[in-house]
Amino acid sequence: MIARPTRIALVFLLALPAPASATTICEAVWRDETRRRDLPVRIRMPDGAGKVAAVLWSPGLGGSRSGGEVWAAGWASQGLAVIQLEHPGSDAAVYAGARDAEDRRARVLAAASGAQLIARAADVSFIADQLASRGREGACDLSRIDSDRLGLAGHSMGAWTVQALAGQHFLPAGPLLQDRRFRAFIAFSPNARAGVPPAQLFGEIHRPFLAITGTRDGVPISGDPALRASALAQRTGVFAGLPADGRKALAVFDGADHMMFAGNRRKPDDRLGLRAQGQSLAITRAWWRRWLLGDEAAEAALKAPALGTADRWERK
Repeated sequence: MIARPTRIALVFLLALPAPASATTICEAVWRDETRRRDLPVRIRMPDGAGKVAAVLWSPGLGGSRSGGEVWAAGWASQGLAVIQLEHPGSDAAVYAGARDAEDRRARVLAAASGAQLIARAADVSFIADQLASRGREGACDLSRIDSDRLGLAGHSMGAWTVQALAGQHFLPAGPLLQDRRFRAFIAFSPNARAGVPPAQLFGEIHRPFLAITGTRDGVPISGDPALRASALAQRTGVFAGLPADGRKALAVFDGADHMMFAGNRRKPDDRLGLRAQGQSLAITRAWWRRWLLGDEAAEAALKAPALGTADRWERK
């Protein structure tokens, strides 16, 4: 059940920020010469002269640097720099020009591979390097970014990227892709590997980590209760495997599906999507305030967020 759905949807529709006038937006393509890889980025810099914390955003499979606009605009509006990434090899080109359904499936399988995940992790680390070394990109003064206050967030395959850089272990002997420069993490639609105890995968992640999902956040979408339960167990398995240190959290929105967490704008009549999106934005803004900005007052907002009666919020 969702209490007062019309009122809640309206409140959060009004709360979703348009691109803030106090933010400068710059776009660029940065070349990683070592890997011969061109990486498109969209940079949102808060206006001003002081140092700012920064969040890097990794989109899902098929996503581009324009994805996650609601999250990016909302986080930038509270004074964070936000860098939206695009990952060649698992971007929109995956779907472009597919000959038929079989070709499309083959392209998706190739893009959702371990090799592409490794490439994505290297993309994020390269962009973090560039933020520390580039003085300016167009009208964006990158020297204002505080490299000691970096956060990382992503959706779907972008959440896999977050998990990898946070310190997920890949069994039996996969590479450790952790980047210790990131202080805090948010994974929308995360995923644990089926059949492996979650603690073996995520038990060494010792920095703040927030997982956000929904009860319909599963593939394939099916009315079969067993399949739905299995899908939800994989989404929440990441949180289950994290160590309990007071800096881990899980939000599960009742009825919310996969694309509600991509950070793209919802239609005005999508009450559930607007509610899940608006409340996720409120939670994530408090998360960054607490763990990137050092605002201990944000802990009150994270102690008991105002969610629907059938939603789930856990801390450990």
